[in-house]
Amino acid sequence: MERKIGIYEKALDPGPLGNMFGAGAKLGFDFFEISVDESDMRLARLDWNAQERKNILKSARDAGIRLFSMCFSGQRRFPMGSADRDIEKISVEMMKKAIELAYDLGIRVIQVAGYDVFYEPHTEETGKRFEENLMHSARLAEQNGIMLSIETVEKYVTSVEKAVEIVEKADSPWLTVYPDVANLYMMGYTPEKELQKAQGHMTALHMRDVPDDGYIPLGEGELDFDRVFSVLDEIKFGGPLIVELWSDQYEDTAAALTQARDYLAHRM
Repeated sequence: MERKIGIYEKALDPGPLGNMFGAGAKLGFDFFEISVDESDMRLARLDWNAQERKNILKSARDAGIRLFSMCFSGQRRFPMGSADRDIEKISVEMMKKAIELAYDLGIRVIQVAGYDVFYEPHTEETGKRFEENLMHSARLAEQNGIMLSIETVEKYVTSVEKAVEIVEKADSPWLTVYPDVANLYMMGYTPEKELQKAQGHMTALHMRDVPDDGYIPLGEGELDFDRVFSVLDEIKFGGPLIVELWSDQYEDTAAALTQARDYLAHRM
């Protein structure tokens, strides 16, 4: 089954987004995953004005690459489950802005990191608050035709099973699961077994090898990608795959990303 392959922003050498769009297109990727992380620089993207948004969209179109998804990890700094109600309020407002930004840029999917909290202690209440705010956010996303998709991470939503539990509670077609195969492995799960649990609920998939203490070409680490792809075929998943690497871990960006893209394309 043919699947499109996307590139995560931080996998490319940093620079003006227009240049990064061009680099991703030149390397043969079908689409671009923009990052809105916890840095001031990327959080500021939530407040781009109308002209700035038009310029970004035009740059992507001129480069010949689509904006498909947003990796929205900025809520690590301002989590929706926070015990501090001021932080919670900021986080909910950030989500609203992220949905509006996605709508303006034609982004279809916002990957929501599955942290109830990150820099403060987890409690039953932080988890409950996160889930309630996420479900409310899914209703807002629905109004804008934007998919929210929960990433499996190293805290709280560590498994596909947990993500699916939240998705089924929400009972909304606009809240889905966006697994990270490396995160699943590093948390002690067998990725292919977890992916079976995502059947019918999965939007996209982050792909990298492990361990992630440095650059490892896909297929040369500990993950069994043959078994991963076997399960993807078994559950009839035809959604996008996104290469999630970090450019500061390798010297030759073009070589690293070409290897990753070719490796995935060969297995598809």
